[in-house]
Amino acid sequence: MRSQVQAPNNGRLRFQIMMVVVLLVSLLVGSMPAKAADNEADPSVQEAFGQLQAGKRLKGERTYVTPEQPTVYLTFDDGPSKLTNQVLDILDKEDVKATFFVLGEQAKAHPAELKRIVKDGHAIGNHTYNHVYKELYSDFQTFWNQIQRSEDVISNIVGIRPQLVRAPGGTATNFDAYYFYLMEQAGYIMEDWNVDSGDSKRANVPVNEIWQTVKASPLDHEINILFHDGTGHESSVQVLPQVISYYKKLGYAFATLTDQVKPKQFAITKPKWSRNMNLKQFQSMIDQTQQYAVAHPSPSDLLKQAEEKRLAQKLEAEAEEKAKAKMEEEAEAARILAKQAALPLQVHVLGGNTFTIEPSIYKLHANQIELPLRYLIEKMGGKVAWQADTKTANAHYGIYDMDYDLVNRSISLFTLGKQTATYSLADMNMQDNQIIVPLRKTIVSLGGRITNAVMDPDYREVSMALSPLHFFKENNRILKNSLFAMAG
Repeated sequence: MRSQVQAPNNGRLRFQIMMVVVLLVSLLVGSMPAKAADNEADPSVQEAFGQLQAGKRLKGERTYVTPEQPTVYLTFDDGPSKLTNQVLDILDKEDVKATFFVLGEQAKAHPAELKRIVKDGHAIGNHTYNHVYKELYSDFQTFWNQIQRSEDVISNIVGIRPQLVRAPGGTATNFDAYYFYLMEQAGYIMEDWNVDSGDSKRANVPVNEIWQTVKASPLDHEINILFHDGTGHESSVQVLPQVISYYKKLGYAFATLTDQVKPKQFAITKPKWSRNMNLKQFQSMIDQTQQYAVAHPSPSDLLKQAEEKRLAQKLEAEAEEKAKAKMEEEAEAARILAKQAALPLQVHVLGGNTFTIEPSIYKLHANQIELPLRYLIEKMGGKVAWQADTKTANAHYGIYDMDYDLVNRSISLFTLGKQTATYSLADMNMQDNQIIVPLRKTIVSLGGRITNAVMDPDYREVSMALSPLHFFKENNRILKNSLFAMAG
């Protein structure tokens, strides 16, 4: 009885175990494609990720312009604020332009000051939205989101999307290779500085301390100097005229930062922030930054695209004009040739007969009159014999014989049966079972010459002197239309 009661329980247990195993296997198999998908990435992205993970910075190639005159780039961070108008008044009085790296939340709070910055001809840079280090440097996605948020605020107020970006606190110890690379992929230019005025070391830094810091800073051909126009930087405003005067006396010019100015950037050091980047996150950020770059080309890229478009349109117009001119030229040449092709050729033999060659028999080609050998020789009173088996022809005229060998493209000349010359690669061809030869060269080979040629649009005439016998003498006349006479 006990065994009969236990048997169903054992079967039920085995079934339950089997179902658990099937469920586990299905879960395992189902998770494998997802895992593989997580690791999928473009090979170039994987390569970049590996180098960045090793701490190597990957820089894109850019071209910059170095100013001839030593130049100072005044930059102001953390604004705009109520102090910004005072800074702008000083810059206006000194006829100096500067670059303002603004915070999104400050721009939102002081739109009038932001509008004046642009109206006065100064440059705008992005300084993130709220300047909170812990948020900005916890991971790149947060930094990116703040850049986009600040940019949207700036764009809504003044219609500008700044390409220049300054990291709060600078990039040293805050940026790693990923941050630099991804910002460059989006088309942004990171700007640090090479002179720090020291106006943000602590609250209410005295004017004289700022002045001494600036004065003790090394001079360079291009100086990117850091100031602040945010709340609490009254000393920066007060020292500004003295700083401008100092650099002017040293021969420096002042200008705004642009994408043509080589940026001052700190070297990568060990970040003081703990963060991780995996391949999936990196691929996602690559997609976001590259999509942004396509949607928001830089001013230089826009200028380059416009120039390329203008050049392409110019080349296209020139090509169309040339093609049109060529078509007209070819059409005109065809009309002339068609007209000339219908002209008969009058041939006058000095001391001999005169005959007419119909347009269907001869043609002008490369400044030569070409016609069938048999027709020419027989018109002059000679004979032509054709040997089909050897593809050779013999032209006999007076004391001259010419053997044409089409296979070897050679002509042998005989005078009174004695070979006097051989020409290789001879000028002849076979058309419609006829050997076609140039008139002038053939006449010269037979001891004659072209004495006159008239090739008018409405009339053609050639005069020649022949010497069927050695003692024949023709009058030595002045050749006319020498180009056609030599080419005929």
